[in-house]
Amino acid sequence: MDSGMAHAMGRFPEHATSIHDRFHADQRFREMCGDYAETVAALQRWQAPSGPHKAARVEEYRELARAFEIEIVAALGLPT
Repeated sequence: MDSGMAHAMGRFPEHATSIHDRFHADQRFREMCGDYAETVAALQRWQAPSGPHKAARVEEYRELARAFEIEIVAALGLPT
């Protein structure tokens, strides 16, 4: 399974079938899911270390991940 699709399904398991279908039918949705997976991975990396910029980076990636989640929900036509 593609990591982008897996991340989207992991975040919205109740919509796994819709995600699967849309992922295979829509290139833009595939790219969005891939970007979401990369964002989640970066967020996890920034949550691990300590340092002076950690809090700002973690918040930045949290906001970016949330923006992708909103896009995914909108692309699936789900209420927000």
